[in-house]
Amino acid sequence: MPVNSFENYPMSWRPKLSRENTPLYLSIAAALEKDIAAGNLQPNDKLPPQRELADYLDVNLSTVTRAFKLCESKGLISGTIGKGTYVASDVSANLPMLSENKESNCINLGASHPLYQQNRYITQMLKKLPSRINIDNLLKYTDISGSELQKESACIWLHKLGIPAQSKNILITSGLQNSLTVILASLFRYGDKIATNSLTYPGIKNIANMLGIILIPIPYRNRKMDLKYLEQICKTENIKGIYVIPDSHNPTTVTMELNERIHLSSMIEKYALINIEDGTYTFLSEKPNLSLYELIPDHTIHICTLSNSLSAGLRISFLAAPLAFRESLLTGIRNINVMSSPIETELAAQLIQTGIAQRITSDKIPEIIKRNRITENLLAGNDLWGSQRSQFRWLILRNSINSHELEIYLRKKGVQVFCSERFLVGNSTLIPAIRLAVCSPDSHADLARGLQIINESLLSFAPASV
Repeated sequence: MPVNSFENYPMSWRPKLSRENTPLYLSIAAALEKDIAAGNLQPNDKLPPQRELADYLDVNLSTVTRAFKLCESKGLISGTIGKGTYVASDVSANLPMLSENKESNCINLGASHPLYQQNRYITQMLKKLPSRINIDNLLKYTDISGSELQKESACIWLHKLGIPAQSKNILITSGLQNSLTVILASLFRYGDKIATNSLTYPGIKNIANMLGIILIPIPYRNRKMDLKYLEQICKTENIKGIYVIPDSHNPTTVTMELNERIHLSSMIEKYALINIEDGTYTFLSEKPNLSLYELIPDHTIHICTLSNSLSAGLRISFLAAPLAFRESLLTGIRNINVMSSPIETELAAQLIQTGIAQRITSDKIPEIIKRNRITENLLAGNDLWGSQRSQFRWLILRNSINSHELEIYLRKKGVQVFCSERFLVGNSTLIPAIRLAVCSPDSHADLARGLQIINESLLSFAPASV
């Protein structure tokens, strides 16, 4: 049907295409991306049905389908069978979490940094390292999976956290982001679907978008992943994997209960999913919880990164992975990293072997508790999620407050926070909230001043203020 025939037809989006020297599906995708960037399409706007859009543009249905798949792989839109296709909820807040330029007059409660005071232990070990080992051996190409001593050290550390891994299951990577990149690039393909919480760590969103892997959001019900909805999605969508943070979930701080872990494990087994278990904040738990790796070791890749527990500059992670995935993951490490830094890996091993690693985490906990007590005192009366051992807190806002606008408003007031839109997956229902990185400010005084500004702003803030 010619375009002119649709002049009086109620369509939610009427793209203007450039059809010269460009495949039509790319023109449609470019028009959609341009209209989102210009604000002509807003988060959660519903797009026309693909067949109607194809008729309107006088193109084949497959052309529109291809364009939508491209935009979905970029995280711009999200479609659900039977509900239609929508502009992604987080599309206007998909900004860098770490900035190259740090303004000294802004209190950082946004990007979550670990405590830095314990870096003195790392410095001391670095000075002793040449007397403990042959440094020359660390300046050569080494086994990409690490030495036996390094893998045994990884097992010691993992066992303390309740992860019963053996050295044959250990692979060494260069931090959490690198681990996720290796796993997604090695075990998944363009267009594959991975389920995750509707609010999740933004790093995996960025990597999935880059690789064309689609994240399928699973909503919360009473602070728990809706496992009934997950099962429904597993039946209707071709889900290949799942990404979960069972302990101190980022950003909501929620820790999975035992019955939830057991139920989730049974579903992962039932649908043969690849389970990516992010243990970044497991070290904060008062006692080890039953891990998904222990429940379903043949399906689970557990990531234990040392950047938060030991030092941000120590870009080392331990992967505990099933032997069935080992060769694919080794190929991914070889292609992406060649190898992780032998010096950093050996430093981590020495910290663990000497007990200094345990001392670092033991020193961090009392300071984290102090900061959380300050937070709870200054934000008393608010709906504040998390415990006194949390590295960040999740502050639920009144329904009338737009969290993205509040983030911008607070930034002008000299405080950086991260709004809930940054963590949303696809077209998930927006929960008005902000994440507060209580360990990031340089001092208790800075933390208190930032929280006071937030509390005052919550009482006076209105969208028109921005």
